[in-house]
Amino acid sequence: MDETRVSEGNTVGWNTGTTKEVVARHNWGGRDTLAVTIVTAVSQLKAVDAIDLPPLSDVINPEALDRLFAQPARATAAGEDSERGSMRPPHATVRFRYAACDLTVWADGTVIVKSA
Repeated sequence: MDETRVSEGNTVGWNTGTTKEVVARHNWGGRDTLAVTIVTAVSQLKAVDAIDLPPLSDVINPEALDRLFAQPARATAAGEDSERGSMRPPHATVRFRYAACDLTVWADGTVIVKSA
């Protein structure tokens, strides 16, 4: 991934200078789900209202996607002062096709949507 395409501070999709790609940054601590971020980014690329897109659940289980990238609760081992690290690989990705778009979702919350 070319990290220069991801502008800090953006929480919704934004165009990267081409009509064939939108990049979004999901806010894991925000009120929107990952599914909302994905559908919003796809709707921006396709220039349609999100309500006009097919249900995301037709192609992927949104709850399973959230669980896959969810930050596990940090716990201390019994009798130890140190924290256990996250189980989530920092560079994990999931790729799938939705609404005639190719999507890549990164563990850091980056969502890249490209025309298929």
